[in-house]
Amino acid sequence: MAAKTSQPERMINLLALLVQRTQSLTLKQIRQELVNQYPAGDSAARAAFERDKAELRALGIPMDMVTLGGDKAGEGAYTVDRRQFEIGDLGLNDAERAALQMAIATVRIGASYGDEALWKLGGERALDRPSTSVNIQMDDRQLPALATGVVEHRTLKFVYKGQQRQVDPYGLLSRGGFWYIVGFDHLRDAQRVFRVDRIEGDITNGEAQSFARPEGFDLAKAVPTELELLAEGNGDDAIATVLVDASLAQRVKTEFGQGAVLRERSDGAIEFAIPCANLGAFRVWLFAMVDRVEVLGPPRVREHIIGHLNALAGRN
Repeated sequence: MAAKTSQPERMINLLALLVQRTQSLTLKQIRQELVNQYPAGDSAARAAFERDKAELRALGIPMDMVTLGGDKAGEGAYTVDRRQFEIGDLGLNDAERAALQMAIATVRIGASYGDEALWKLGGERALDRPSTSVNIQMDDRQLPALATGVVEHRTLKFVYKGQQRQVDPYGLLSRGGFWYIVGFDHLRDAQRVFRVDRIEGDITNGEAQSFARPEGFDLAKAVPTELELLAEGNGDDAIATVLVDASLAQRVKTEFGQGAVLRERSDGAIEFAIPCANLGAFRVWLFAMVDRVEVLGPPRVREHIIGHLNALAGRN
């Protein structure tokens, strides 16, 4: 008995088949080409094909149907014009490619996908000089399990803070330097947010289509904003005084508002009052600006940042 093909794999094979053919293919011909990938029964095969077609169109890939004539009069045939969805030459100049390289070097997901995208756009990662980066950790072992769970509606099982959790994943989002998975937590019987780097051990997936995402679910609103993340936590010093260079000061002002401004200096630099109760999130936010920012106080927070930088540099 042939091994069962998953829907994502079958969709990829269907897309590859249609973009390679110059003539439209009927469902019968598609089933003959993709041997044993669709159910044997005509009704079940048609239902599976309609799901694949809907998913591809939802991804922005147009699948056109033409009605045949002659001995196949009335029968539908399908084709995909790759020119309608493939990204062509973006025409990036050297400065734009350099900016793209800087972005990829500054924010990384811990996998090779960013490099591959950069190569396709005509750039490459600069390896001959050291760089400072924010590492948004998402390793190649975790990413497929989490993404598959979200896309295929598979319940995830993993250990979190020492407890076995069973979660219906609604979405995956990076914010404040960390990845978060949002979903229904069966242990708590409520929607919860989990920071991915705190998941312990392996992640396993359940059966496909084992849950439905709530109507109107808004992933962006489900995860705390960066300001909320910085203010989340406990500590004697909940606000830090941060000096931001003129080149980035207006961006930070837009992000945190006029109320966060303590003093505007004559050279364009601005001192801000920034929440820092969550020191981990504060560090990630701070380090993204590399050498264009300085913590002026309070002393405990400044010493914490200096100590962390020394540890990163391998100093005692």
